[in-house]
Amino acid sequence: MSDIESRGAGLRLAVLTLLLVGCGCAQAQVAWRPERTVELVVYSAAGGGNDKSARVLDRIWKESKLADAVVVNKVGGGGNIAFTYIGQKPGDAHFVAIAQSALVTNQITGLSSIRYNDFTPLAFVGSEPAALAVRADSPYRNVKELLAQLRKDPQSLSFSVGSTRGATNHISLGLLAKAAGIDAKQLKVVVFGGGALSMSNLLGGHIDAVVMAANNSIPHHAAGTVRILGLSAPDRSPALPDVPTFREEGYDATLEGWTVVVGPKGLSAAQAGFWEGVLQKSTNHDEWKNYLAQNAWRWGYRNSRDTAAYLDQYYERSRLLLTEIGMAR
Repeated sequence: MSDIESRGAGLRLAVLTLLLVGCGCAQAQVAWRPERTVELVVYSAAGGGNDKSARVLDRIWKESKLADAVVVNKVGGGGNIAFTYIGQKPGDAHFVAIAQSALVTNQITGLSSIRYNDFTPLAFVGSEPAALAVRADSPYRNVKELLAQLRKDPQSLSFSVGSTRGATNHISLGLLAKAAGIDAKQLKVVVFGGGALSMSNLLGGHIDAVVMAANNSIPHHAAGTVRILGLSAPDRSPALPDVPTFREEGYDATLEGWTVVVGPKGLSAAQAGFWEGVLQKSTNHDEWKNYLAQNAWRWGYRNSRDTAAYLDQYYERSRLLLTEIGMAR
């Protein structure tokens, strides 16, 4: 072999070695997988909105062999117990949580010192409107009639907004009241351990109305035990074709709740990348899409970086809205 051929062969070998090493590094960067059962943490009681979402994801993960997980309910404090629990696991991607607007709004309303950017955002997985619902035997047949009563006496009706004051449901009620010329600060608002408990109290006659994630009221609306008066969505939902939006009723009160999955602070790029892949596959799974369609959700997926940007924008909008309706601290 000539010197030129020898040098050429050596160069090719060096380039091949570098490529192999580079591939090995890239693979090592994304090769993280859970080494034990993952805890998927939710802050509502069993049967609540984020609990149901978590259990659908858990089924998809098991059926598709994406991850071995168990759903863990950490109820209380408007989500603070769940988020505190996750926050105590820095760098450990074996703990992930379903998060909704309370993760952002609790800080604004002074309910918590926990900040949304104390966590690693993993993916945005969808959004849903709030539903205003009453019992089937309620004298209020539509949004206008209910708001007319509140104009007469803002304290005459009691509302549950789920498990958290100041989150999407409460903001939706406040925006609706504001659009009708009613002081939202005067409304009688109560909270329970989640949507399922709110619905139980509505059906039991302990409260007059609920503003909650639509999925919790749809089965009761279909059964005829509850009447959904309106939705905070921008357009009618195919899952509730007979229910108008607040906008259709003449009130500019459009707001949708989102659901994201977060992990503890300090997750590596490889760990976040693993969950991005799992959650992207999950949101494209037929079972997830069917769940969204049945519960008046809008489909959506955002990766970790885009979810972080979305949460920043939501924080700024929520701070303005909550200040406007007197809930910010």
